[in-house]
Amino acid sequence: MMAKSLAISKLQIVAIWFSALVTLVGCGADSNMRPVTGEVVFKGKPVADAKVMFMSPASARTASGQTNPAGEFALTTFEDKDGAVIGEHRVAVSIFTDEAVSKMSLADQEALGRGLYKSGLGGVPPRYAAHATSGLTAVVEARGKNHFRFELTD
Repeated sequence: MMAKSLAISKLQIVAIWFSALVTLVGCGADSNMRPVTGEVVFKGKPVADAKVMFMSPASARTASGQTNPAGEFALTTFEDKDGAVIGEHRVAVSIFTDEAVSKMSLADQEALGRGLYKSGLGGVPPRYAAHATSGLTAVVEARGKNHFRFELTD
């Protein structure tokens, strides 16, 4: 009776360790990720301090990055600058910081999410702030450089 109880305990321990290992591996970056860099310009000038977001139907997480003064960005999904999932992405570019969005009314936040927000844009059209209305897309390739240039227009 004691040996059977001990065998079940060892089996349970192995099952717990296996579950933990699967969970840890599933939460991190995987081999379907590729580094992604790029630049954002509006009317020929770099767009600084913008948030660039790549959304893929193949991933529950959005890859994002912040542009520097030259309008350049590198994407992060799980770890710093690990890139984005291979495949097609809808892209959004927002000049609104998380702090600025948190101070907006709910109606303004909804309008921003739909690409319809009109106030305080600094010249960049609001449609770029939402994946559904930006019209921007990118395909992250398994091989190659994966560097994208987004030229925003009026």
